[in-house]
Amino acid sequence: MHKTESLAISVIVPVYNVERYLPACLESIVQQHLSDYEVIMVDDGSTDGSGAICDEFVERYPQFKVIHKGNGGVSAARNRGIEVANGEYILFLDSDDFLVPDAIKPLLELARDNNLDVLGFSYLTVPEETTFAPEVSFETPQKLEVLNGYDYIARFNYTAQVWWYLVRRELLIKNNLQLPVGHVLEEAAFNMRLFLKAERLAQVPNVAYCYRNRASSIMHNADEEHVSKMLDDYIFAASSMNEAIEEYRDKLHGECYERCRTRRDSYVLFGAIRAFKLGKVKEYLKDAKNKKLYPFERLSEKDYPGAKFKVLHWLVTKPRLWRLLSSVYCIFR
Repeated sequence: MHKTESLAISVIVPVYNVERYLPACLESIVQQHLSDYEVIMVDDGSTDGSGAICDEFVERYPQFKVIHKGNGGVSAARNRGIEVANGEYILFLDSDDFLVPDAIKPLLELARDNNLDVLGFSYLTVPEETTFAPEVSFETPQKLEVLNGYDYIARFNYTAQVWWYLVRRELLIKNNLQLPVGHVLEEAAFNMRLFLKAERLAQVPNVAYCYRNRASSIMHNADEEHVSKMLDDYIFAASSMNEAIEEYRDKLHGECYERCRTRRDSYVLFGAIRAFKLGKVKEYLKDAKNKKLYPFERLSEKDYPGAKFKVLHWLVTKPRLWRLLSSVYCIFR
């Protein structure tokens, strides 16, 4: 796949064994009625009919392109898409999700008219069996507030995924921003670094994306081996965010630093909760402490309000008590 003249937008779709949902995903892109775009499907070694569905869309639509590669994970697939993308902006779309009809064109116009590096939008979580997007209306803001990355992080408690915003491709290429391969929580530090590098960001409330809540998705996998691997990924994500915080520490003002710090520490906390359920508290907290991630301060009340998080923080920072409670839980579960 060779580079061509720059387009307005590249939609990157990592694909792996989603033949049941893929047609709806790809058709939702067609229903955007864009004229200056490309769709890059990265078939990550699918063993079902997903690859054939990708080939079918390539035959039907000249804007669709497919890369068939060996399985390397969703991050490797997204990175490959970034490498070959031609669009001024990039949108990541997971292959089991779908877009609201005609939602992307006005967002793209807004991003281009305001010379934005990143434009965030809203999304809906829909049941697994949903077959159509809900009707939503798009209202162009009368005055768009454009922020730098530090103020944006301070203002918005953004979600960790990468599919809820448009991002300027040049920003990714110029700063060599890639998603780390081999980790489930790959997007956490990526977003933090992306926003800290960006100079012009904005957020609109318009719903453009439908996230399909699948019981069989990676994040809902309850297999013990998978959950154990996730413990390492929680530490990896927190460590990666800590590296970003240290790199930019002199530039992070109070509210921005507090939100970055809280986001980093929240991964340590939620990893500790998973370790609790597996009876691996001692090993997990030791790893976190060795990487200077534990103990940690109370999470920001702004992002994690209520007594529940105060109690959880108090318990997790009492390692002997946390281990004891975990042992009792594992005996009686």
